[in-house]
Amino acid sequence: MAAEIALFLGEPAEAGTKRNGDVTRDFAFKGIGVVQLRVPRDRAGRFESAVLPARRRYDEATEKDLALLHLAGLSTRTLSHVSRRVLGVSVSRQEVTNALQTVLPAAKAFLERPLGEQRWRYLYVDGTNFRVRRTTVEREPTLVVVRVDETGRKSVLSMVQGDKDVRDAWALVFADLKARGLDPRAIELGIMDGLAGLGEVFLDAFPRAKVARCWVHKARNVMPLVPRRYQAAFTTDWDAIAYAESEPAARAAFVVLKQRWAATCGDAVVRLERDLDALLVHDLFPREPWEALRTTNPIERVNREFKRRSKAMDGIGPDGLKALLAFTALRLEIGWSTTPIDSKKLSTLRYRTANQEKELDDISQRLLLN
Repeated sequence: MAAEIALFLGEPAEAGTKRNGDVTRDFAFKGIGVVQLRVPRDRAGRFESAVLPARRRYDEATEKDLALLHLAGLSTRTLSHVSRRVLGVSVSRQEVTNALQTVLPAAKAFLERPLGEQRWRYLYVDGTNFRVRRTTVEREPTLVVVRVDETGRKSVLSMVQGDKDVRDAWALVFADLKARGLDPRAIELGIMDGLAGLGEVFLDAFPRAKVARCWVHKARNVMPLVPRRYQAAFTTDWDAIAYAESEPAARAAFVVLKQRWAATCGDAVVRLERDLDALLVHDLFPREPWEALRTTNPIERVNREFKRRSKAMDGIGPDGLKALLAFTALRLEIGWSTTPIDSKKLSTLRYRTANQEKELDDISQRLLLN
């Protein structure tokens, strides 16, 4: 800063002013804490340091930590209250929100990263709604694609903020995936809900693949047609189909269900039969990953994780949404990387707590520090 003001005073336009001592400012450095700095000034009051901008009270590393803590679930209000104790400097709620801008370029880069280095086998496809603040706060769809690679590991490929969860929007998502390097010939299966036309659009983009319906979405579509007094027994017969050991066994179980319930729950039976082929597509693939291929639960997991973290935010704008989507995806991928979809651990898997600190460090390296 001494060199800065010397150069400043040497400018012809500043010939009439001179140095006028220093002013003391507190400034926070990550890993060091708050230190006092002497900032030079001139008599005319026109000098501004580029090394230490007038309105900046902490370094960029501390600002990125604010973004990380906010994305990890601390609200702007909480961070504002505890910032002096934790970071050594008081910050406002608006400063916490503004800190998200420091990770936005890396978040966009992650969400739009090239996909040509690996081959994917299965794609989970689903739309989910998040509350987004623009001029008003409204529910907006985000179109999510989760992939499974040749080793059985899951990863988030795409999280696109869309106008509507409709087939035309999905066609653009699939086109973008291929433009980013996704090999359409490698895709063997797409697991999705019953959105009209989605299966056809998927097959147009990935002609070698098959389309499977999600059993959870189908249950939400069928069970309301079953009178409450019959639902427990109907569900037992439903599970006999869904968890059968083979496709012939599943079809035999459906015959039993149809014979037993056609008279009392005819509409539910017709709706199940209409999509039975798509519901049993997982039977055409190796037995080990069937549990994972029956539903779009990985995307439901993304949805739950996002909503859990976004509750701490007073309102999230479109840029903040991108940062939070990228953070959520990276955090989930850390867990997914250790557990392939055919792992026996999945039947008893519980949320892990021992490695949470390491997870945040890994996310920092991959997102915040790039």
